[in-house]
Amino acid sequence: MSRQDRAPHHLRGDEVQLWRFFYEDAWAQEALIAADYEAFITPGERQRMMAFRFEKDQRQYLAARALIRTVLSLQTGAPPTAWRFGASARGKPFIEAPAGQPPLHFNLAHTHGLVVCALSMAHTRLGVDVESIDRRTAALDIAHSHFSPAECAWLRGVPTEQLHQAFMQLWTLKEAWIKATGEGLSAALSQCTFTLPARPGAGPAAVPATFLGGSTEQGAHWRFIQAVLQDRFAVAVGADTQGQALRCRVFDTVPLRHHAERPELAFTAD
Repeated sequence: MSRQDRAPHHLRGDEVQLWRFFYEDAWAQEALIAADYEAFITPGERQRMMAFRFEKDQRQYLAARALIRTVLSLQTGAPPTAWRFGASARGKPFIEAPAGQPPLHFNLAHTHGLVVCALSMAHTRLGVDVESIDRRTAALDIAHSHFSPAECAWLRGVPTEQLHQAFMQLWTLKEAWIKATGEGLSAALSQCTFTLPARPGAGPAAVPATFLGGSTEQGAHWRFIQAVLQDRFAVAVGADTQGQALRCRVFDTVPLRHHAERPELAFTAD
């Protein structure tokens, strides 16, 4: 067995890893960290970063590129500069290079202050989403346009002070599903109904899904995990596991600096 195989961060069989980078905290502690990350992005990635008008958006983009490149390198030993990415017709990213690596499936999501990456060898259809709970939206209006009647009824029963958290918990589940399928917003969000507890909690918790209407998906094939982080962020992970349990390990990282597993946050959705 190689040294890498014994590493605590190495992917195990059919598990999913959730990597979390609280990048605003990292920038506050070390402003020059950006120079290290900029050193291994491609010219095309740099161009896309600089296309953002505001520095905060450039920082978020750079944090996401740093996260995915270093997480993949931790798994394989390939340098962070080696990775090249493509995207499907509907925008789902995939690994183009380097060749000869084990099959790795990933999905990225970000919101102000946090970038997350879900990683798996076993689950091709894998999605993750994160949203700030503080982000204010017309929750019920959006829900009536995009959610199922059962989900709208659940939201109407949530206490007013928890409405935005509850809405974001549902929204991240929807996003994790459509990102996993690769269909993006072309999918009808109301076709997938999630059943959450009567009162929203911090989790992590397994959330069952039911597919309605003309959907060809089978709810029994999917597993979803939902959680609230630091009372600030809603995050959801979803995968088509063909009915097998979804085992999720959680890691915190500052790319190129340090990483640590958070075993107390590990969760299995049976």
